[in-house]
Amino acid sequence: MYFGSRRIRSAGRASGSVEVTLPPQLHGLQEIKCRLMLRDGTHPEIVLQPDLSTAHTLLLQLWQKLRMGMAGIGEIGDFDPSNFALALFPPRHWQQRPPLAYADALTVLRKVTDDESHEALARLTGYMAIAAGQRLGLSETLALAFGDTLAYLLTGISVLAGTEFERGLAMRLFWEQQTPAPHASSLLDDQVWQQAGPGLSRVWEQFDVWQNMPERHTIARQNWYRALTVEMGSV
Repeated sequence: MYFGSRRIRSAGRASGSVEVTLPPQLHGLQEIKCRLMLRDGTHPEIVLQPDLSTAHTLLLQLWQKLRMGMAGIGEIGDFDPSNFALALFPPRHWQQRPPLAYADALTVLRKVTDDESHEALARLTGYMAIAAGQRLGLSETLALAFGDTLAYLLTGISVLAGTEFERGLAMRLFWEQQTPAPHASSLLDDQVWQQAGPGLSRVWEQFDVWQNMPERHTIARQNWYRALTVEMGSV
C-alpha cells in the first residue's frame, strides 16, 4: 500500500536524530512502539514494524466474551487467527475469511470517539460472530447474516448489507418485550454477555431452523421483501 513520499528532516541539532512525518492514514499507530529495521541492498528500505500485541490481546479478549455469550448455543472453541484475514486496516471488500483489523482493535482501546469506537467494535464482533457461526455449522450465507445480526443486536450498528430481514426478526426474538438498548460501550464486560446469552440462543434457534430447512429462509425472505416493496410503493 503506497502512502506517498515524505522527506526525512532533522529533529534538532542537539538531538542528532532525524524524523519523518507519517501520513494521516497511520494516525491510529500514535503512541505505538515500532521496530525500526533496514533492508539493505540495491534498493534499500527502512521498515517500521508496529508492536500490535495489545491489539491482538483485545481480539483474544473479545473472542472469549463472544464464547461466553454463545455458550448456551454451542462451544465455539479458542480464537484461531487462521479463521480470519488479519490486517492493519479494515478492507472495503473481502471474500472467504472474515477480516479483523488491528486498527479497529487499537481504536477500541484508545476510545478516540464513541462513534469510531462503536463502529470498530461492531466490525470486530460481527466478523468474529461470522466465524463462530460457521464453526457451529451455519452455511456461509447464514453465517454472514448471523454475524451481522449479532453485531446489530449488541451495538446497534450493521456491518454488512442485505440482512435487513434477518436483523428485524432477530430484534423481536432477542429483546422480546424489552426496549432495545445496545451495549456497544460495554462489550468487554462479562455481565453484558451473560445477560445477552438467552436472547442470542433464541436468535440462534431461528437460524438453526433455517439451516436445516433452507427453503423456509428463502420463502420468508421473499415474502418480507415483497411486503416491503408493496409498502414502499404505497407511500
